Amino acid sequence: MSTLEEVKAATVALKPEDQMELFHWWVQSDLFKTRQLAALKRLIATGLEQLDRGRYETYTDSNVMQLGEEVVQFGRERLKEPGRNSPA
Repeated sequence: MSTLEEVKAATVALKPEDQMELFHWWVQSDLFKTRQLAALKRLIATGLEQLDRGRYETYTDSNVMQLGEEVVQFGRERLKEPGRNSPA
């Protein structure tokens, strides 16, 4: 069994509050923040490159509203997925 599989198995065995503490520890760690920042920089660089190549879409009031409706619908579908907790 790999170390990652061992960590996953051990995490499943933890009490929910301990799982949350582990999660918070990880997302607040410098390593996690460094990786997130690097990923964000890559996304920004990709977006700037697409802008430079003229690959973008101009939004109007109409298509912004449509985009908003699509996001809401996507969120509602995700909430219906099995195993998802309803918002409090």
